[in-house]
Amino acid sequence: MKLHTAFSSLLGAALLAATPVTLRGQATPADSVLFARAQRMVAEGDGAAGRAIVDSALASIPVSSPRYAEGLFWRASIASAALDAERDYRRIAVEYALSPRVPDALIRLAQLELARGDRMLAARHLERLLREYPPASARATAWYWLARVGFEDNDLSRGCIALDSARSLAPVGNAELANQIQYESGRCQTRAASSQPGAAPAASAPMVAPAPALRTISHPASPRAAYTVQVGAYPTRAAAERLRARLAKEGFAARIVPATKIFRVRVGRFPARSDAERAATKLKAAHLDAWIVDAEPAA
Repeated sequence: MKLHTAFSSLLGAALLAATPVTLRGQATPADSVLFARAQRMVAEGDGAAGRAIVDSALASIPVSSPRYAEGLFWRASIASAALDAERDYRRIAVEYALSPRVPDALIRLAQLELARGDRMLAARHLERLLREYPPASARATAWYWLARVGFEDNDLSRGCIALDSARSLAPVGNAELANQIQYESGRCQTRAASSQPGAAPAASAPMVAPAPALRTISHPASPRAAYTVQVGAYPTRAAAERLRARLAKEGFAARIVPATKIFRVRVGRFPARSDAERAATKLKAAHLDAWIVDAEPAA
């Protein structure tokens, strides 16, 4: 029932305007006319006929053509059932990795997984978008939904970190996303207020000593060969600082490594990969992301 309700909301949003799903250079003018007509028909209550138009158009497009991914996206957008939409979004994400529709497909897959209660899989779809696709608008939306995943996991810190990133990337003209971010920000403001006078200030909170296996290990003979464990990468220093503070409370010593338009949060320097793997295991046991990378040169 929850999945059906979430899908109905997605479908309703897609049908609010006559042509809400924009074409991105993957469809011909004839495709555009057909898909827009199909969407109008579904919006007006003639769903079966509208979907038949899209099915007919897809039958005439070679499966190897980028136009096919565009058709799949339109068919998913007006599908009558969540499972049908999910199948087409998944095909786009897996079989048409170069299609400009992939970010939207991954976001909608994440929304469906979140409605199903599978927060881990929802996060994986969003993290893939952040790793592989550069458009700022899609990345802002992905960070917003990662914040929602964090909040549903009762992980306020993770949610607020993601929301900081969403806010920094949100396009100026996207009022809907800005409103969503603002609404969810209330959770973070409530948390911040608890650290004001009358509550224990965050700066004066006792710091837990770093776990021994995570202490920085120097390797002067070959610093470039050392490994480190990366826990996150964010478009703002504020988001990275939030994560570093969270790691400190969990007992991990972390540092921020700035790069072009990104701030990486890393733990430790390890001369052997096996040492880094042990550190990553401890981080994952604390419900933190962790992956092993080559350490940056020591300052």
